[in-house]
Amino acid sequence: MSYHPWRDARDRLPHVEIALVNHLPRGTRGHACGNRIEISALSISDERRSTLSHEIGHVERDCLVPIDPVLHAREEATVERIAARRLVNVDALVDALRWSRHAPEIAHELWVDVPMLKAFIASLTPAERARIDYELDGIEWVP
Repeated sequence: MSYHPWRDARDRLPHVEIALVNHLPRGTRGHACGNRIEISALSISDERRSTLSHEIGHVERDCLVPIDPVLHAREEATVERIAARRLVNVDALVDALRWSRHAPEIAHELWVDVPMLKAFIASLTPAERARIDYELDGIEWVP
């Protein structure tokens, strides 16, 4: 069964309020602090699912927000990788790759946003990459 961030939050984090808001800074789709996760009301379902999964990661890590820009970027990448591994699996990626090589189409099929798809691909182990290559071997692509 695929990961359902709203169910996960309800079951594991019942003390955390999830709110759709209109007041986030431009370019920001979500924010977590303490017992509240805010998600942009302007985002679409794929983005909301990805954002909520990402913000759950922040809550689980006690909303750790380093001041140092390098450490901050590292924390964001860590949380994004955690969320990506929850939302996407290799089997689903292989199925999507059988019919498309376009990131927006694949992301839509996997019900994530493109940054989350990229985070998942970046997190693939050598064994997972080899499996994907094996599964897709022999498929002819038409440009």
